[in-house]
Amino acid sequence: MISYRDFVAKHAKVAMRIAQDLVRARPGDRLPPVGDYARDLGVGRGTVQTAVRLLKDSGAVSLVPRGHMGTFIASVDQAALWHLTGLGTITGVMPLPYSQRYRGLATGLYKAFHQADVPLVLAHMRGARRRLEALTSRRYEFALVSRHSYETASREVDYLEIAVALGPQTSVREHVLLLRDGRAGGIQDGMRVGVDPASIDITELTRRECAGARVTLVEVPYTQFPGQIQKGVIDAAVWDAEEALPKGGAGMRVVQLRDGGFGTRPDTGEAVLVVQRDNQVLRGILAEKIDPAVVSATQARVLAGQELPEL
Repeated sequence: MISYRDFVAKHAKVAMRIAQDLVRARPGDRLPPVGDYARDLGVGRGTVQTAVRLLKDSGAVSLVPRGHMGTFIASVDQAALWHLTGLGTITGVMPLPYSQRYRGLATGLYKAFHQADVPLVLAHMRGARRRLEALTSRRYEFALVSRHSYETASREVDYLEIAVALGPQTSVREHVLLLRDGRAGGIQDGMRVGVDPASIDITELTRRECAGARVTLVEVPYTQFPGQIQKGVIDAAVWDAEEALPKGGAGMRVVQLRDGGFGTRPDTGEAVLVVQRDNQVLRGILAEKIDPAVVSATQARVLAGQELPEL
C-alpha cells in the first residue's frame, strides 16, 4: 500500500477529496465523471486522473470502466481508503457514562464506527452546553446531545447540524424529581431548587417544574444534586431516573415530574450526533456510514445485561 507520506506528496488535495467521496461509496456505485471533479476542485482533468490512479494503485479501490456508461466501483478496502482520506481518527464528545444507558450508548457508538471502518475516540463531558461549546471551538468533530438540546442551541446559533439521529430514548428514558422533604409531593413555595446551567435539558425541565411557584434556583453541578439535598443546601432537583442515588440517599423522596420528563416524549429522549454545518464531509460520512440500528441494538443489550459496556 502506498505510504501516507507519498500519497500526500502527489496531488494531495485532489486525491484526498476523491477518497473522502469514495469512502461513502459501495461496490456498484458509479464514479463521478473526471470532468465533474476537475470543475468542482478547480484543477485539470489530468490531475484528477492521476489522483484516481493513485487510489487504485494503493489497493484502496478497484474500478471497472463500462464505456459510455462511465466507471464503476468494483470493490473498496474501507480501512485503506480511510487512511487516504486524511481525516484520521474521529473525535467525539458525549455525556459522562454515569448511567447504564449512557454506557450502552458509548458501546453502541464504538461498535457502529468499528463496523463502518471509521476510527473513533470518545471523550466524556458533563453538560450539553459545554459539549456544544467544545464542538464550536473544534476541540471535537461531533458532540452527542439530546435532540431537545440541539434544537434549543440551534435557536441561538446557526452553524450546527444533526448528522445522525439515534432513535427514541437513546439519550434518556425518564427524569424524576428528588425531594429532601419526604412529605412533599412536588415543588412548593419557598424551596431552593438545584439547577445546572451546563445542562440544557435539566435547566428547561427545572423551569417547567417550578412554573407558578416562588422558589430560589441554586446553581449546582448536576452530579452534586443528591449530595447537596442531603446537606440541606437545596430542597429539590430534577434527576435521571436510571441513575443510582448515592449511599444514604434513601431518605429522599422520588416523584414523577408533572409532564413526565423529556425521556417519555419521542422527540426529546433521543440522542443525536451534531457537527458543525461547514464540516459537510464529516456530516456526509457519519450520515451514510453510521447505522443507528447498530447503536440502539447494542445499547439495548447492555441495558439487558447481555453485553458488557465498552468505555
